[in-house]
Amino acid sequence: MTQPPDPTRKHSDANPLPVGSDAAPVPTFGCVIYLRDEAGAVHGRVANLAGIEASGGDQRAVMGNLVAQFKQVCASALENGGSPDWIDPPDPKREGERKVFLPVHL
Repeated sequence: MTQPPDPTRKHSDANPLPVGSDAAPVPTFGCVIYLRDEAGAVHGRVANLAGIEASGGDQRAVMGNLVAQFKQVCASALENGGSPDWIDPPDPKREGERKVFLPVHL
């Protein structure tokens, strides 16, 4: 019977997979998105960062656009040594909107 690998062992020829990582953690931010359907289109906005909005034919496309903008704002703030200008608490939902929360890794 084969023994399970010992998680305390480091990389070697007998154990070719490294255990753990010395890589820096990837920043993760919570993205609060509000979506609404109107006239055959989906409209969305980020509720916890100002000025991020998108519209499109389906929810997936809109959310992809919003997340890309969200990542750009967050990455830019980090590159400049700061943090994003969070809206805290996030804007309230408007009539007809539904909330989606996404953890976003940069």
